[in-house]
Amino acid sequence: MASTGLELASGWHARSMVAWKNTRPDMLAISPDGKWLYVSCETRASILAPSLAAIDLETGRPRILVSGLMRADGLKFAPDGSLWIGEEFPQGLIWRIADVGRLPIGQKVDRARMVSSHHAIAPFRAAGRFAHEGITFSRDKRFAYLADEAVKGSLYRLNLNTRRMDVLSTDKGWVAISPALDTRDQARHLQARTFNRIEDMETLPDGRILMAETGTGSILVLKDTGKHPEIEVYLHDSRIAHPDNLAWDAARKWLWITDDSAPSSLWAWDGQKLIHIATHRHAEITGVLAVGGVIYFNLQGRSNGPELTLRLSKGSTEN
Repeated sequence: MASTGLELASGWHARSMVAWKNTRPDMLAISPDGKWLYVSCETRASILAPSLAAIDLETGRPRILVSGLMRADGLKFAPDGSLWIGEEFPQGLIWRIADVGRLPIGQKVDRARMVSSHHAIAPFRAAGRFAHEGITFSRDKRFAYLADEAVKGSLYRLNLNTRRMDVLSTDKGWVAISPALDTRDQARHLQARTFNRIEDMETLPDGRILMAETGTGSILVLKDTGKHPEIEVYLHDSRIAHPDNLAWDAARKWLWITDDSAPSSLWAWDGQKLIHIATHRHAEITGVLAVGGVIYFNLQGRSNGPELTLRLSKGSTEN
């Protein structure tokens, strides 16, 4: 497509929804009522730098909701309806927004003082301090799973009722830690199992957890059977060198995968074969999200035009 620079597989069509300036759009999440598409913005901490944007899916109108976080990345709705935003840097936190649908536009976070302009926005310290990118929740709504996006990063599990935080050790399974202390130091002290940069996580309909381990080019699958979970390779293909974002497509029963290599690509795994959907040579494809057969994603850091949020579909031309 000349307008976006995307190279698309036959039969697929993409439409630009929003053009962004100095926003670095990354992860995506859709509101429970399906009316709003939320976008995390991976900018550096500044009162004027956007951290969370929202797109009205009925009108297409975008708005900046929150500014001031440090490299906002991970983005998921929790079982209680709050929106979690993860900061991707070593001292990153989860910021929790209660009832984001009622949040007035233009809110600010002063990260130096750890205060926000609205009471609904607050750091969620129970989730630990590390590079928060991968976030997902168990099907039974009991646990949050959190990955430290670092070389030799660890995997954590937070009990949403008791606030107990566990780290996955090499041979002892889940081991309790204190989120009030240095999370990474505790993980090293307890000889936690390490991973090579888990970028994203996604919960499958059967309750298993997928993890994109970009440093190895693998997508792992976690089956949390209790004290000693099982982890295996779910998908490894040399064509996906750096798996980044994951999205389960319930309509097709496909797994969507972004690859942040250069060029960046969008893939789909149908359970039998890997399907190449799109490539961009001058931007990173980020934040893939599947909703009712429609796919949303971003073009971040686009060198030949503005950054974009796009809607992808198959079978009819998008205008």
